[in-house]
Amino acid sequence: MRSRTLLALIGWLLVLPAGVVEARPVSSEAQLWYTVSAQGAISEPFLYYLEAQPRVSEHDGRVIFRAAGGVRALQDLSFWLGYAWIPIWNWEEGPALRQGESRLFQQALFTPKLGELKTTVRARLEQRFLPGTTEVSHRARLMLRGAYPLAAEPRLSLIVWDEAFFHLNTVDAGPHRGFDMNRAFVGAGWKLGAHSSVEVGYLNVYVRRPSAQTDQLIHTLAVSTPFNFM
Repeated sequence: MRSRTLLALIGWLLVLPAGVVEARPVSSEAQLWYTVSAQGAISEPFLYYLEAQPRVSEHDGRVIFRAAGGVRALQDLSFWLGYAWIPIWNWEEGPALRQGESRLFQQALFTPKLGELKTTVRARLEQRFLPGTTEVSHRARLMLRGAYPLAAEPRLSLIVWDEAFFHLNTVDAGPHRGFDMNRAFVGAGWKLGAHSSVEVGYLNVYVRRPSAQTDQLIHTLAVSTPFNFM
């Protein structure tokens, strides 16, 4: 019953963007995202998280560097405070490094196991310091994820997750308040060892761009290698 409830919530997130934005022309492109991350305990109940995520497209590239510290409140519940820096390169200029983005974030992470189904619920708030404006952009994110190991091969898991993004304020020469984007992932994970795995799949990214003539649809090959010592 719990597994069906989680899948229903993920399905709700998948269709939510269609109900909150009007139909607009969409431009599409292909990208490659790779994530390597590590998380674990410093000394209970204190935790750490480190991440590097290069993203490559036809026109530019960027890397998201994240670092966060957390505290475990319950076995499956933790609270985090972190910082991210995102430099951006433009291929058409050399490549040339463009000014990037800095952001602070706070999140709650809930990771219950429902039978064989490993679930993750993550709620995150971000304060984004964007180039070209002195105002702070506030954004909320909610992710639901499920990973189910196959009975025939326990090292192999089917993975589905969805994350919705909403701007909480309007910034001059920046984001507009309301729906921002939705990311939906379908793929598989292979357990490499006691603390490591590799995940590969298709990530569909729909981005609302109210200041442009078209919204954006990104077809992404997403690869990640998480190391979990929690």
